[in-house]
Amino acid sequence: AERIEPATIADVFARFGSDPRDNAGRLMRYELGGLNLIVDFAHNPAALSGLVDFAQQLRGPGRLAMLLGQAGNREDADLERLATVAASARPDLVVLKEMTGYLRGRGGGEIPAILRRALARAGVAESAVVDVDGEDAAVRHALAWARAGDVLMLMVHTRDGRRAALGLID
Repeated sequence: AERIEPATIADVFARFGSDPRDNAGRLMRYELGGLNLIVDFAHNPAALSGLVDFAQQLRGPGRLAMLLGQAGNREDADLERLATVAASARPDLVVLKEMTGYLRGRGGGEIPAILRRALARAGVAESAVVDVDGEDAAVRHALAWARAGDVLMLMVHTRDGRRAALGLID
């Protein structure tokens, strides 16, 4: 086995994270016109819970919006748990995104409907939930809604969705 010098390891650790490509899609934080934006996969309840905790630290008096969607090969109970964690953040807006390329045996609209019902059961007002087709449109909707001081949790799951989100932010 080849030996890696400790100085090389230290150098890599010192630089890691300075370039968004180092860990694309994982806790990428941006500020844009007074908005706090977080781009992350957060595709399961545990990851979303950690992201919610982080977002609450940024929130202050501003509002909170989040994108929420999931692939179709998850159990209904998993989708419901995800929505329950999302509701725990007390979001002012939840953009339910249909990811048509990830239906994986589900019918169109089925996943957002399950998420919507679970959000309602967890106390999120129906007026705070909107349905949007695709991650790009979901990001656009959240950005159009936002104002200075808000926190946007942009959970995007696809490379194209992340590219679109980052294109709108940068």
